[in-house]
Formats: sequence, C-alpha cells, structure tokens
Amino acid sequence: MFSLSIEALAQALSTDILSLGLSAATFGVLSHVVVFRTLPVEEYLDNLLILYVATTVAIASAYLSITDVSFLQALFRVGMIASAFNIGLASSIGIYRLFFHRLHRFPGPTLSKVSRFYDAYLAGKNLQYNVEIEKMHETYGDFIRTGPREICIVRKSALPLLHSPQTQCSKSTFYAQSQTESKYCNVNHTRDHDDHRRRRKAWDRGFSPKALATYEPSVGAKVDQLISHLEKNLGQAIDISTWAMFLSFDIMGNVGFGKEFNNLATGVEHPRIKAIHDHMAILGILIHVPWLMNLVGRIPGAANSFAGFFKWCEDEVVQKQKNWDVNEYPQDVVSWLLKAHVEKDVSAAPTPTALHEDSRVILVAGSDTTATTLASILYYLAKNPAVLSKLQRLLDEAMPGGSGEWSYEKAKSVTYLDDVINETLRLRPAVMEGGYRVTPPEGLQVDEVYIPGDVNVFVPTQLIQTDERYYEDAKAFVPERWNEKKEMVHEGAPFLPFLIGPYICPGKNLALMSLRISVSRLVQLYDVKFAPGETGHAFETETLDTFTTTLPPLQIQFQRR
Repeated sequence: MFSLSIEALAQALSTDILSLGLSAATFGVLSHVVVFRTLPVEEYLDNLLILYVATTVAIASAYLSITDVSFLQALFRVGMIASAFNIGLASSIGIYRLFFHRLHRFPGPTLSKVSRFYDAYLAGKNLQYNVEIEKMHETYGDFIRTGPREICIVRKSALPLLHSPQTQCSKSTFYAQSQTESKYCNVNHTRDHDDHRRRRKAWDRGFSPKALATYEPSVGAKVDQLISHLEKNLGQAIDISTWAMFLSFDIMGNVGFGKEFNNLATGVEHPRIKAIHDHMAILGILIHVPWLMNLVGRIPGAANSFAGFFKWCEDEVVQKQKNWDVNEYPQDVVSWLLKAHVEKDVSAAPTPTALHEDSRVILVAGSDTTATTLASILYYLAKNPAVLSKLQRLLDEAMPGGSGEWSYEKAKSVTYLDDVINETLRLRPAVMEGGYRVTPPEGLQVDEVYIPGDVNVFVPTQLIQTDERYYEDAKAFVPERWNEKKEMVHEGAPFLPFLIGPYICPGKNLALMSLRISVSRLVQLYDVKFAPGETGHAFETETLDTFTTTLPPLQIQFQRR
C-alpha cells in the first residue's frame, strides 16, 4: 500500500508542467475560498507561513527523493508550482475583492480595493496620507473604500455609532500591527473590549485630578527651563518645532517616569528619543499593512533601531518595581500602572510584557502629540497678531501683577486660552488622519448608507473637523467660535482631537494642563512673531503624517513685552 502511494505521488509529480501548474493554481483558488475567506488570517499568520514553507520544502524533497528529475529540474518545477499557487490565490482574492466582496459597491481607488499595499504607497508618497484622504473625499464622496475591507466615512452621524459608550463596535484588525494577543500588547492596541475597560482603570487613576495636581509643579518647572533658554536668545530665531518637542518629552520624562531626559538643559535630543523619531516615517507607512508590520517586527534585528528606547523603558519599570514602596503615593504615571500590577489589581496589565508596552505608550503618545499642538498654537498666534494681543490682554486682566502673579488656576480661568487651544486642535489635530478604526460586528446604518459587518471603519479627524457643513468659515483660525460666536459651530459639529467614547485619550487632561501652562506663561511674557524670512507656509503645508506627526522647522522670535 505504502509503495503504491509513493509510486502515485512520483507519477503525479512527474506530470507535465501545464497540468501541474493548473492543479496548483486551482488549489490556490480553493485555499482562498475555503481558508482565507473564513479564517482571521492576522491571528494565524505565523502558522500559515510555516505551513507554506514546510509544504514547499516537502515538495522539493519529494522531487529529489522519489523522482528521476535533476536538481535544477526539481528547482524549476517547485518554483513553477509555488508561482502557480500564488497566482491562483492572488487572482481569486483580487476578483473577489473587486466584484463580490460585501464592500464592492463602495467607491474608491481600484487598487485600494485590491490591496492595502496601495494605501501604504499613498502614505509613503509624500508622507501626507491625510492629504490623500482629502483628495479621495473630493473624488468619491463621504463613503470611501480605502482598503479591501475598510471604509472611510466623512459624516458626523457616524461618530456616535462608531465611538459612543453604547457602541457594539470593536477595535479593528488595524491594531494587530504589533501583537494579536491582548495579554502581550499595550492598552491602546488591545482589541479585547473587556481587557481595555479593566486596564483603563489604572490609567484613569494615573490621570485623576489628584494625580494631576502632583504633576503640575513638574510641568511648571520644565516651562521655566524653556523660558530660561528663551531669555538667553531674545530676538533670535528659535525653531519652536524642536523646542516644543524638547519641552514635551522632558515633561513626560518627569510625569511619566520620574526621570530626566535633559533635552531642554542640553538643547540636544536624547538619543533614545531620536532613535524613535528617525524611524517614524517607515512606521507611518507600514501601519497601513498591519499584518506585514507584525511580520517584520518578528524578524531578528528588525527592531534594533528601537531597542535602546525599549530597553530604557523596561529598565525603568524594573527599577521602580525593585524599589517599590506600597505606602508611597505614586508620583508618576508608570508608578500608577506598576501599583496596579504589583497589587495584582484586576485593572493591571495582564503580563510584564504588556506593562512594558504600556510604558512606551506613555512616552510617545504623551509627548509627540503635545509638542505638535504647542508648536501649532504658537504658529497661529504669530500668524494672527490680533488673537495674540487679545489673549495677552485677557491674561493681564486675570493677573494684573504680571508673571509674578501667575498661577495655573488664574490662567485656567481665562476661557479664551482654551478657545485658542481648541481652535488649534480643530484645524491641526495632533494625529492628522486620526480616528480609531473599529469593526461593526453585524453592520450599521449611517444615514442612507448601510455598512456591512466585519469591516474596518474610521472617520478622518482633521478632514471632518474642517468640513464647511459643520463649521462656518471652517478653515479659518477663529478662536471666538467656541464662545463669543457660537453660531459658527453648527449643532453637533464633530470635535474629537482626543477621540470620544470608551477609547478617549486617558492623558487628555494632562495634555490640556501642559498646554495651558506653557501657552499662558509664554504669551504673558513675550510677543511672538515669525522670524525674518519665515512665513509659516512650510509649517502649514509640509507637516508629515507619520506614525505620529512630524513637523517641519518653524522659526519664531520671542521678544519681551
């Protein structure tokens, strides 16, 4: 029986090339129909790749051991079989996605319908994927198919359906970019709703009003360091994109870890942070093909550029754990997360790996976003002297004694300060494309359009916040629209720079506190204007939509009032 099977296999392998190719292509089509259309591929990617490689090696071994073909002939035949299988699989996937997929009626670029690689191309073309989304919106309307199973919706009516506390949507496979198992990934990437809800409790404690009160002196001290640098360079051109980044990372070093990065003191970017920023562009491209990013991240040495940063965060967590004092009130965010972990609180990260991943999120998500917004606020104030003068006047009225009378409570009482911050966040949200990608399990109705279930859906933050349907004179910087001219904000206008619903940014209040302190202190002391030769045009048009946001230089002059 066994010998007959061997003979049958040898005879099958010796079949003419055309028949072998047709059989392999047919098997590729069947693999798509039976396996790839029914299996969550992202969760079984490793196993499928191992199976593919093992099958190829087994066929090669069979050729060399039970047939009379030469090594080169065996190599050619195996290559032909693999190619035919791949062509059959890819053709079946392409035809299905173009003509039979549940999203096939939605308009969008043809290549986006076929593969996520086209979106990666768009993201990498000028590193301004947000601009590409705007072009698609102008061409295809409010519902755009931006991927084989992804829909971009530019309608405010979609927001409560996707992001309200009552939504049935879950995070999409977009967040499988680094890890598919929630117990090993950070809180931002976990797709398990219950896991996220539990873990957010520890984060919310770390950003509670009481915790924020302990962080306020650290924020103020870092702003003082920036002011000290400005005092030494009054009237000179300062690249505020760089110095805002120095400030925000130094703040998060203190508030996040209780550690010093000394960016402001040295005027040099900390090497661990520089390693991240130097590779944001490639991350901004790869995230559009999550399964590929997941795969690349598993290649030995692929993440070497980030190894120093990862090691720094891990070492800080381990050191804190060794010196942990259960009776001490946590003085930084990592200590709050560690407290939950050490006390085995249900809200803790489920594994040490997840805890280390969370520590990295604190630094990157809490720093780049605030730096981008601070630099953008100063850009708008330099571009709009009347707004700057009005803000200075209102701050002076609240603190007539000048900077010596400054306090956070007094600065916070100036509502126009928040109006300036909100208007900046509306026009230039820290994450420009923005919006969590979620999956409605059983579909949902958005106005007149039905969105099928089990697809990825997102609302582009910057685009919808500058939509004329929702804001009068939508692309103009008008802080008054938030209070004095509320008629400029139409009812229910979308505003989600920190997102909304259960996935709202836990660090929102810390970010706002840092911005209020920084802007009020700087504006109370200085007049802010563009340096000679600076127009702000490059800052407006050349900002890059990378994994976070990468700002071009912006030369600003600070002069004592």
